Amino acid sequence: MLTSPSHRRRYTAACLESRRPPEQGLSYVTSVLPLFEPYSSSLDHLLNTYLSQDSQAKTSTRMSKLTLPQMIFILLLLLYSSFPLLVFSTKCHNDDTKTLLNLKAGFGNPVDLPWTSDTDCCSWSGVTCHSDTGRVLYLDFYEVNLSGSISPAIGDLPLLSHINIVDSPMLSGTIPPSITNLPLTSLTIMYTNLSGPIPDFLGDLTNLTDLDLSGNLLTGPIPTPIASLPKLNTLFLSGNKLTGTIPPSLFHSPPRREWLDLSDNLLTGEIPRSLGDADVPFIFLSGNCLTGDASFLFGAEKRTSEIDLSNNQLEMNMSSLSFPLFLRTLDLSHNRIYGTIPDSIADLPVLSTFNVSYNVLCGRIPTGAQMVMFDESCYAHNECLCGTPLPSCPVGPTAIPRRCYDASLL
Repeated sequence: MLTSPSHRRRYTAACLESRRPPEQGLSYVTSVLPLFEPYSSSLDHLLNTYLSQDSQAKTSTRMSKLTLPQMIFILLLLLYSSFPLLVFSTKCHNDDTKTLLNLKAGFGNPVDLPWTSDTDCCSWSGVTCHSDTGRVLYLDFYEVNLSGSISPAIGDLPLLSHINIVDSPMLSGTIPPSITNLPLTSLTIMYTNLSGPIPDFLGDLTNLTDLDLSGNLLTGPIPTPIASLPKLNTLFLSGNKLTGTIPPSLFHSPPRREWLDLSDNLLTGEIPRSLGDADVPFIFLSGNCLTGDASFLFGAEKRTSEIDLSNNQLEMNMSSLSFPLFLRTLDLSHNRIYGTIPDSIADLPVLSTFNVSYNVLCGRIPTGAQMVMFDESCYAHNECLCGTPLPSCPVGPTAIPRRCYDASLL
């Protein structure tokens, strides 16, 4: 599930950049096309009426007189004729129909899911089936008015690989253990009232590549079994009430990882060095109580594209940091970062989000093409920063207070 996620942070206009747009699938197409199947003979007749003419000139003339609805009918017919096996050849498996109806009952039989036993479940909204077997592959509920809880029946869909539940604030309870029966590669349950600890048994989903449990009411630590999932590529746990430290095993081994968002929780302790070794392009750890030196996350050779460490208690000398050329987002605001802003920051050609406010930085603000984008709010409440867009620096050599370089004096 990769885009950007907005990672759900707000900045001033000069420090803001939008993030990942929501993903969209093909469920609408597959739900609409079956509506035209009963009328295929009529549509064939309509097509022949306009295309079976004695001459190409007459055909051209008649085609030019078609109304827009008629043209749409003809295009849909052509699509229906060209892809019959893709859309219509498979009927939903009877066992999956029964399971989905049990799942719907667990959700409180919402009107947003007009599923009935007398229709093919592969045509139901939010359901995508395998084209050969008729077994359910994907469940996609976006802004569906689900209530109740996730029924254990969900574990009875043997080919289900993707679950996507987004913006269902009345959905509560916990994740049922039966979910480990599934060959899941992607699990998203975000912006619900899901509560309790993140269950350890999610670590049994060894094929999982994408896990998003953000925006819920989850508590407790990040389970080590989840941190150790061998194929996990993206992990979103932001906007919960998670406590404890970030597991050292998180993203510790190959393959390459792409996205980590643990922002807006209650996490404590130091950031594990394994995250520096993992070289994750998108890292969002803001809004926690993290401490220590995070300089190992930076380096000119790294793949880092966006990094947000704001609103923590991190201490490091910014003067020593180097940055990858194509860094787009850097937010270090509301920490205890000291030193000066490196001149190299002005050489980053795509930097569009930059915020170092509420630290103890000193010295002249670098100037360059990208730096003109960032107003005074991006530098506010530091020890002695100066230069555009802040007031001018004093003329002549000016000593920078030792406490700007010595963390023991902060």
